[in-house]
Amino acid sequence: MDISALTDVMLPRLLAASVQGSLLVALVWALCRALPRLPADARCWLWWLVALQLVLGLVWSSPVALPLLPAVEQMIGVPADAVTAPIPESALSVAPAALGAAPGGTAAASAGAWMFALGVVWLLGLAAMITRSLRGLQRSRRLVAEAAPCRDRSLLQALALAAEAYGLRAVPAVRVSDAIVSPQLIGPWRPVLLLPEGYAQALRADELDMALTHELVHLQRRDLWLGLLPALAQHLFWFHPLAHLATREYGLAREGACDAAVLAGQAHGAREYAQLLLRLGIAPRPDAGLASASPDYTFLKRRLTMLQTTRPSSRALAVSTVLLVAAVGVLPYRVTNAAPMPLPPPPPAAPSATAPPAPETPPAPPMPVSPTTPPAPATPAAPAAPPAPPAPPAPDDSDARGHVHTIRTQVRDRATGPIRGTFTLSRTPGAESYVLLDSAHSVAMSSTEELREARAAQQGEGPMLWLRRGDDRYIVRDAETVARFRAAFDDVRSLGERQGALGERQGTLGAEQGTLGARQGEIGGRIAELALEATRSGDAASQRRALDALQAEARTLGVQMSRLASQQGVLAGEQGELARQQADAQARAARQARAIVDEVIASGRAQRL
Repeated sequence: MDISALTDVMLPRLLAASVQGSLLVALVWALCRALPRLPADARCWLWWLVALQLVLGLVWSSPVALPLLPAVEQMIGVPADAVTAPIPESALSVAPAALGAAPGGTAAASAGAWMFALGVVWLLGLAAMITRSLRGLQRSRRLVAEAAPCRDRSLLQALALAAEAYGLRAVPAVRVSDAIVSPQLIGPWRPVLLLPEGYAQALRADELDMALTHELVHLQRRDLWLGLLPALAQHLFWFHPLAHLATREYGLAREGACDAAVLAGQAHGAREYAQLLLRLGIAPRPDAGLASASPDYTFLKRRLTMLQTTRPSSRALAVSTVLLVAAVGVLPYRVTNAAPMPLPPPPPAAPSATAPPAPETPPAPPMPVSPTTPPAPATPAAPAAPPAPPAPPAPDDSDARGHVHTIRTQVRDRATGPIRGTFTLSRTPGAESYVLLDSAHSVAMSSTEELREARAAQQGEGPMLWLRRGDDRYIVRDAETVARFRAAFDDVRSLGERQGALGERQGTLGAEQGTLGARQGEIGGRIAELALEATRSGDAASQRRALDALQAEARTLGVQMSRLASQQGVLAGEQGELARQQADAQARAARQARAIVDEVIASGRAQRL
């Protein structure tokens, strides 16, 4: 396809998507202003939908028709039958000769030249944006390559446990660089967490925990992948200021959502977290990743302001708002003329009293009917989108102490070997904490800092129970006590294994859904190509057979997607039930552990540190 054909196709779509995108930006901005307590996560999805609309408007070949304009006969002021009346042959005979001398031919040529020039400008701007992004990607890769691997075993162990707590299958690689001033998460394919030199020593334990949690929440939300769509929209619509505004607002809402997630799982309030953001300060954002610091002072000020929203609106209102915008604003629309209204037949003329009746005219002989071109086959509709899988159940935030995650994990430590067990990580310090270190199965009900403290106090490979009650620390090495303490968490461990198995099944179903969705996209594109070929060809029998086969396959894929979505819903319900049982088992284990601790401290079998 040459540049002229490309501009003829893309420029109208760019214009239509820009107009609709402007309206959608205005709608989302008005909703955010009208609902000041809308959660940052909902705002993030709203601005992401703006980017989705811009990209769909550019690639969608069949927009939804909106007959909002008046009918043609109303616009030109003539009856509908006059609009469709045949043109006399005398007019047709002089038309070719008049076309060459008509001034409209020069105007059409001038308009074509302007369209070509605009298309070239758009392509040059797109090439400049892509070049800048590629250079930024090279800088990020060079920064990662020059960074040194992190050697802090305590930090790596804490990061691994926290990653398991947030449901991450893999822990990001951690490297240390002296070329950055704030933590950065780079690369959606193989994410790397870059930390500044001496970062772990410069921050307190709680500040380090909050900073690392912020980056892990980005990974949990898949922000590195989701952020590719707004970046694509910003590249394609580089000329549109509202596209840049939507991308910036999406980035701000994304950081606000991660900030809210960190505060939801921390014992410290917004004040301590705001102090951490001020310490991180201002730093440029990597082109291929995310940074904890803010890119400018305005961004930092708005993040600090969002921390003051202590009572966000209900989840039902947030979900309803996002679904409403997705339903009415994402699909590309095209404004068309309304269908012409049929005119009533004229009333019969009254016979004249004085004029003689006209002689009856004999009927004209029938004219031979000329063969007509067979009608082109109608463009088949694109296959319906598969139903979205049901959303997972909302987390239970009734626990006043914050988020408590019970996980089964295996952490590899080069010095002491793997650590396997069940860990309940609470970021809210309680009155007491327990850490059982055992090569068979370790158990912890503590913070990550206390887990590191217990690891430091362990000597040898024998089992050890580390306790904290108030400000006092104890160690118990009695084999019977260790066995009883471990047995108290048998139900928690069993339920964790079942949850892990369900998670693997959900991941497998999600992969199948992704494969089917990709195939549906291929079918939709092929259907559009065959429909276009069929409209241009006089003999469309072969195209029709191919279209029928593709449509049948699309229907089969739709049924399979519906079945997978139903299975995902069943698994989500089972996960919710296991989560409820896990909470009950955790409460029972905590009561038994407290009784065991009371006994060993009272009997003197606990050695005070």
